[in-house]
Amino acid sequence: MIKVKFCGLRRVEDIEAVNRLQPDYAGFVFARSRRQVTAEQVSAFRKLLNKEVKTVAVLVNMPVEEAASLANAGLADLLQLHGDESAAYIAKLKTLTEAKVIKAIRLQSEQENAVRSNTKVRQCDVQLFERGPDHETARQTNRNLLAQARLADYYLFDTFAPDVYGGTGKTFSLSLLKGLPIDKPFFLAGGLDAENVAAIIHEVQADEKLRTNFYGVDVSGGIETEGVKDEVKMEAFMKVMHREK
Repeated sequence: MIKVKFCGLRRVEDIEAVNRLQPDYAGFVFARSRRQVTAEQVSAFRKLLNKEVKTVAVLVNMPVEEAASLANAGLADLLQLHGDESAAYIAKLKTLTEAKVIKAIRLQSEQENAVRSNTKVRQCDVQLFERGPDHETARQTNRNLLAQARLADYYLFDTFAPDVYGGTGKTFSLSLLKGLPIDKPFFLAGGLDAENVAAIIHEVQADEKLRTNFYGVDVSGGIETEGVKDEVKMEAFMKVMHREK
């Protein structure tokens, strides 16, 4: 059964909706963003949250001791690392807490490599990139990112954007996953909503290698209206997921 994570919760109303709809995971963003919450807020939310829903602290380059303390204080069942955390960081974290670790990997495409190289990318150039040096550079970059995440318990694949660590609201091509040595359960994130999640799930499940470790989906912007969690959209997403389960 595919797990569901609602991320970016920051209001009591969001917790009430989660209790009614029962996703598997509730994500709280501790990193600087419009969805950022404090430890004090999450402590209060946990008292309201159904105990069956596991909590995830979403972190970006937080000092490792502080990250461990969030879990050890009972604020998070899992720690999601969404920054530039290295294999050494994850190894140290695992000596400080027993909490499971999710490592986000923001998959880069050939277009993004070209943009960082100040190369203009036209639509007609995409096929050239598929067999050109930018394509190979992107593939190697993604392999390197995966290698740095190898000590995590779960991977989370998200869309790359040069100026932000997450929350882009954009999907990525699932072709970027092909050829990667994915050896543990993974979540998919990036631009998911009630209208596209079923098709994306079917595409992943049609690939035998990806299907083996496909664990869950992560949604945030796709269940919001004007930056606020929308219970109607949350319910619509869960209805789709119940059909897929």
